[in-house]
Amino acid sequence: MVKMVWSPEEFCFSGVESSVGIKELIPKHCKPKLFLTDPPYNMGFNYGPVDDSLEVEQYHDMLLKVFDAAYERADDDAHLFIINYPEIISRMWNDVIEPKNKNGSPRKKKYWKFKQWITWCYPNNFPPHPNKFTRASRAIIWLTKGNPQSNNKQIVQPYRNPWDKRVKGHLSSGKRGPALYDWWANLDLCKNVSVDKISDPRYSNQMPEMLLRRIIHITTSPGDLVADPFAGTFSTVRAALATSRLGWGCDLNKKTEVYHPSIEDYTDFYANVYELIEDQQFVDIDWREEPFDFYRTGLSSKSFYKCLIEGSSTLSTIQRVRLLEEIRRLENYSKSWNINRLTDDGESSVLVDDTRNKLQDVLKQMDDPNLRSVLDHHNIEHESVKKKQDIISMVLDVLMDKNPTHQLSKVKSGEENSTPIKNIERDFN
Repeated sequence: MVKMVWSPEEFCFSGVESSVGIKELIPKHCKPKLFLTDPPYNMGFNYGPVDDSLEVEQYHDMLLKVFDAAYERADDDAHLFIINYPEIISRMWNDVIEPKNKNGSPRKKKYWKFKQWITWCYPNNFPPHPNKFTRASRAIIWLTKGNPQSNNKQIVQPYRNPWDKRVKGHLSSGKRGPALYDWWANLDLCKNVSVDKISDPRYSNQMPEMLLRRIIHITTSPGDLVADPFAGTFSTVRAALATSRLGWGCDLNKKTEVYHPSIEDYTDFYANVYELIEDQQFVDIDWREEPFDFYRTGLSSKSFYKCLIEGSSTLSTIQRVRLLEEIRRLENYSKSWNINRLTDDGESSVLVDDTRNKLQDVLKQMDDPNLRSVLDHHNIEHESVKKKQDIISMVLDVLMDKNPTHQLSKVKSGEENSTPIKNIERDFN
């Protein structure tokens, strides 16, 4: 077990310039194994009294000064991870990532060595940008000093084809999946509704703790020092303590002292079990949230739809309706909305909308009460209709956003029969 000696008074500082904090305030008996930080992005974010709108040259000089100090103070074998927007990283490359002299020659002063560019992709529901693609990624730059160890295989992604003979062999031998790629998906931003979001008081650009923990697990061991010279809400320090590491942080904004962790944020769990789990593999996100990949399961789209409908009896009426609407929307995506299937004259190559036939095949799998419940939801009279095919035709008319053609179909009230499909398409367009 690694002995823990930590206190916020000795490891957390606010109102301190980063390079000064690194040189003077990291405990003398500690050498950081990992610097993990997302510096101010210099985009005018609200960081209190901190100037986030420096001239580019000033911004780069500030960062270089901090990372130079970090190199001098780091352990002989250490890591540096920098999180930022890709275009900001690209602009700083020759000044901060691989700094050169003004004539383009390499600096003689010892510095971090570039190891890898990782792309962090996050799902979001931001509105589309009016004139460019909506941002959904950031860059993570991995640099090293000396020859530090990293356990790249401890956190893995699940095998995508567990029925493959070779993969079955891996699983039977205790492997849980291949190593991560250099793009990390499904790690969402730390939003206002995130469980680890610190919102009292609010602070811009907090990193999700799951992302920080992943990097900490891969590059350090319990008891190692993890440092963040742009600590903000001190989420890096908190993530280090939650993984049985020492966490150090400083921030220029004096007001960030309200975010300092306490000794209660530390757990010795990973220190106690480290020898047992060091050579094992784990995942760090809930893969049950991943979209279902029915192609890899060997299902046709028709079979997939059939499975959905057969399971729809457990859903509420509105959910069954929404399910059929979603099927129709996906059919439009793969047919009339597919840019690679347009003809030379710009018209869709699928001139005949096959959605009705597809839906008809699906509806045949539903029992009569479920079909009639859809009509009930839309206030369509159907008690006098006896044949299932006639009921199916009426449901199809509703789902295809047409006026019911069956002679016995009447709206029970004088209210407008506005279908959810129409609303979906209106919102989408």
